[in-house]
Amino acid sequence: MKHYILLLLIAVSFCSCRSSRSMQKELNGMRSNLFYELISQEYTGKVKDSIYLDFIDYSNTDYYSTIKRKGGFFIPLIIFNRQQDRFRTRLGEHSLSQLYREFLTDALLTECNSSTCFQLIDNKDNQVPADSVYRLEVKVRQNETTGGVVLNESGFIWFEGGYITLQSARYRPAQTQLSISIRFSHHGDCLLDKTYNVKRKQSRRDRNYEDSYAANQGCLDDMAECLSLATREIVEEISQELNLLMSAR
Repeated sequence: MKHYILLLLIAVSFCSCRSSRSMQKELNGMRSNLFYELISQEYTGKVKDSIYLDFIDYSNTDYYSTIKRKGGFFIPLIIFNRQQDRFRTRLGEHSLSQLYREFLTDALLTECNSSTCFQLIDNKDNQVPADSVYRLEVKVRQNETTGGVVLNESGFIWFEGGYITLQSARYRPAQTQLSISIRFSHHGDCLLDKTYNVKRKQSRRDRNYEDSYAANQGCLDDMAECLSLATREIVEEISQELNLLMSAR
């Protein structure tokens, strides 16, 4: 019995339980990119009019990304033990190479000026010409993207008191909940007032990493991709509805 307890204590002593603080330190130094890929059919007709896009002043997301421990387990046996640590990650703007509100503005300009019958003009300086009749106001109502990291470690007591550890890490698929409202007006009269909602989850990718640093970066890239694709869904829907309205006028 004493011999078993001694072996168990040896196994526990080699356990490398990761804290949220150490994982957060890794995450703080990482960055990822948002991206927008045009897949809509290009509009080749005559541009009918211009719409002025008001300055989007708020991304409605945390500034710093955070990672918190969300459980795990440790299985100690006589010659073998296994440990798993699970973490939940929340995306913040500091981890992105561009502010989300700027990305959303660029996405709207890119999509509308490629696939619609109107020209969308960035009105960030709030100087709409006197003869302009169309304005677009955009508000980000909800912007939350989360992911997770799972760390696994297995240990074996080897001959003559030696100990071997095998480590692996992976990230869990990212999820985005995004809600964006628009108000489209003509000479001050509202033509369209609508909120667009999308909930997106990335597909699972069975890939293991050698350490937590690589898994954290993979998780961050997956969250940035998820937010990018969720944004495209909404931007495409906005541009299509505006195009229908402008085509009928």
